[in-house]
Amino acid sequence: MAYNIDVDGLDSMAAAVEHNDIEQMRVANIKIASINLFNFIEPPLAYYDFENIYSHGQWQKKCQWLSEFLTHRQPDIVGFQEVFSPEPLKRIASEQGLAHFAVVDAPTLISDYIYRSPVVALASRYPIVEISSVEPDARLVAAMGLSSEFAFSRKVLRATIEVPHIGKCDFYVVHFKSKRAGLALEPKLIEPKRFENQPLGFDNSAPAASIKLHSETQLLTEQALGRWASTMQRGAEAALLFNGILVRRQASKYPVIVMGDFNDSLTMGALDALTIQGESIHSNDIKAAGLGHLSDAALAAVFAQYQLKDAYELFIEANLFINANQQGSLTGNTAYHREHRAATHYYGPKGSVLDYILLSSEFDASHGRSLAQVVDYQTCDRHLVRPEYERDAYSTDHAPVIVELALRS
Repeated sequence: MAYNIDVDGLDSMAAAVEHNDIEQMRVANIKIASINLFNFIEPPLAYYDFENIYSHGQWQKKCQWLSEFLTHRQPDIVGFQEVFSPEPLKRIASEQGLAHFAVVDAPTLISDYIYRSPVVALASRYPIVEISSVEPDARLVAAMGLSSEFAFSRKVLRATIEVPHIGKCDFYVVHFKSKRAGLALEPKLIEPKRFENQPLGFDNSAPAASIKLHSETQLLTEQALGRWASTMQRGAEAALLFNGILVRRQASKYPVIVMGDFNDSLTMGALDALTIQGESIHSNDIKAAGLGHLSDAALAAVFAQYQLKDAYELFIEANLFINANQQGSLTGNTAYHREHRAATHYYGPKGSVLDYILLSSEFDASHGRSLAQVVDYQTCDRHLVRPEYERDAYSTDHAPVIVELALRS
């Protein structure tokens, strides 16, 4: 018996099956990205100075780079920093299927068409059900000895998003205070001190004349004090944000994702608050809080629900270490992968990791009640380490980071 086989029909069915598989994967896996856009401002507006205006061609290249990045990487939720022009960004995101957009602040107009203080924004493939800024608790600001006028250097955006198969999640987009000194002191006249044993040739009887600080002395003073002031601001922002996250988490129980340009390494003390662990809390403090009766296991479970972890750490722990037995000890050596982590920003030849995505326990594979786990982590640094002028000249000075989450079976 002979059969007529419709080859074209089989090809169509195969293509449909493949398409469905891809769509199912798209639903099951969630991609989250953080991108510092580096002065994303539409001409004829200028950033910081009247000379900083993109030409039409330059602006088109910058927008094209972003559009191609989103097309290639296909993130589902993106946090943006250094946004001066939200509307063009919203259009680009919408064209890539990120139809839901959030922003809670506006850049500051200096004069005419010149702006400073860019803002953060968020775009999502999934519905945003609530948008809010995070404000520091005035009571805690006072307790920390900070000025009553203390504020985040850039407003923190919180967006609650209905994520498929997970439910409502709170996404925070941050851009902490930079390391730049930003401190200018008035030139100071200093009265020289008289010494009993003056250097040879110094006339101790001559009338003392006030002297002006040398330029280099003034500069070094401003840099030392200014950098420390920036560090204190950044550390206070991190601690007060963490408090805001704790208060919200206690009330809502929603999973938490924090992403953005942290302008510092998580391993530095200024940002310790964001990843504080129960093990680091002194036993006397635990007893004073009324938790001394809990067993170590119970105490760990209590703290775990509020702990945030670096998505990169979760990736190497959940994937590379597990595969160590199959692929050799080097793959499972988490210390090796920490040491060789790709930089997200370069200052001259020196690279640093400044951009992060932090996740709550729902995305920690080692946590018994986790809903999803990190299956991929990408630092998209091609434009920094292998740039092509035509493609990358107006991209960004940061490497976007992307984390991919898969639902746990």
